[in-house]
Amino acid sequence: MDEETKFHWAEGMKYVLEGIKAIFVLNGAATVSILTFIGNTKTKSDFLVYAMVCFAIGALTGPISFLFAYLTQLNYGNASRTAGKWESGQSFHKGTYLAVGCGMLLFIGGIVLASCGFLEANANIPK
Repeated sequence: MDEETKFHWAEGMKYVLEGIKAIFVLNGAATVSILTFIGNTKTKSDFLVYAMVCFAIGALTGPISFLFAYLTQLNYGNASRTAGKWESGQSFHKGTYLAVGCGMLLFIGGIVLASCGFLEANANIPK
């Protein structure tokens, strides 16, 4: 691999890591905000609890993505020395995409559920 390719590979990995961090932070912050809302209101909605669960599981996909990304790079790096490592790396690579995709889908699902919960809680407020 030439130096320019190595440079672009390293820079690409930096963007991937920042993207995984963003998924973790977004889902984690959303979980905390839902918990805060539930704790400070008298009206409750099951949708808010489901949204919180989606956000919490979405936050869990962040460390899982980091683990898969690490194992991907470890296997790709050892592929020249050990047979079968390239294929293992490709499996972990696909797992990383799956974990990141699940994190994004859980965030979107959490937004939809939280919206339903806020609308339901707003409808239950006496006027």
